[in-house]
Amino acid sequence: MSSDSSKTSSARREPSHSTVPRDLACVLALTTLAAVLSSVFDASEHAYRWTRGLERFQLDELPGTLCVLSLGLAWFAWRRYRETRRELAYRRALEEQAERLLADNRRLGNQALQAQEIERRHLARELHDELGQYLNAISLDAARIRDLSAAREPEVHRISLGLMQSASHVYRQIGGMIRRLRPIGLDEFGLPSALEHCIDGWRERLPDASFSLTIEGDYSGLSDALTITLYRLVQEGLTNVSKFARNSRVEVFMVRAPREAHMAKDTAKANEPIDEIVVTMADDGPGVDLNAPRDGLGLIGMRERVEALGGEFHVASKPEGGFLFCARVPAQAGLAEPVN
Repeated sequence: MSSDSSKTSSARREPSHSTVPRDLACVLALTTLAAVLSSVFDASEHAYRWTRGLERFQLDELPGTLCVLSLGLAWFAWRRYRETRRELAYRRALEEQAERLLADNRRLGNQALQAQEIERRHLARELHDELGQYLNAISLDAARIRDLSAAREPEVHRISLGLMQSASHVYRQIGGMIRRLRPIGLDEFGLPSALEHCIDGWRERLPDASFSLTIEGDYSGLSDALTITLYRLVQEGLTNVSKFARNSRVEVFMVRAPREAHMAKDTAKANEPIDEIVVTMADDGPGVDLNAPRDGLGLIGMRERVEALGGEFHVASKPEGGFLFCARVPAQAGLAEPVN
């Protein structure tokens, strides 16, 4: 999907036929005026006198020739008009087909993201419930071996300590995998708490950076797809900070507020108020040249996530001018449509 042009269908201005009678009236008026002036000033007689001396060039036959030429040009213009109408209808059909395909692509992208998050959640639970308990059992058995062999078997005691360290290391690695697969606290405590925990983690990783998080509004009742999308946006933005702006000041702002329905796309009731969620992240780092080619897929993935939910994603940056992104997503995105 491209930048902001790849939004929902833009309004097309249909050709108006109200000018046809007016143009026809102008043609008839000019024709009538020409006929009146010709009869008042005897235009044909004057033309005959002027061209009589040039009869050898058959100029007196010129009016008939011009009449046939005008009829031929009128026929030619009519044919081009019909072809233009057919071309416009064909282009309109292609645009409508492209819009349907784009909507299908976004819907499939949204379904793919939902399936991905469901699989991640399932995998995180399996890692925690299955591997976690076995690692705990290994650690307890190793501790028992350590206690029994402390005085009698120094070598066994040493091996048990190594086994406990290995089990602890694997457990920490699995914990990191679980956090990457499914944010800690997102299901239990909600989106604001999960974002605060995420920001705290980055404060520890990037002590030279300054982070501020502002969250306003109620985030209960959101779909799982929207909740995880908002979290991933902030997570990916912080990852970009760790790559390009490790010493910068980072401000994260998220608000849920109502907006008028006529400002939204694909709303059935024009007077029904809806909510939108706006997420912005700005830093005063070195910035990037948005016109330069980039190898990373982070921004593309962020845009795809937002647009799959019917939202908008904007980026602003320039070299030595910091970086900012803003995402606007309907709060009802991802929820099942009510059945009438």
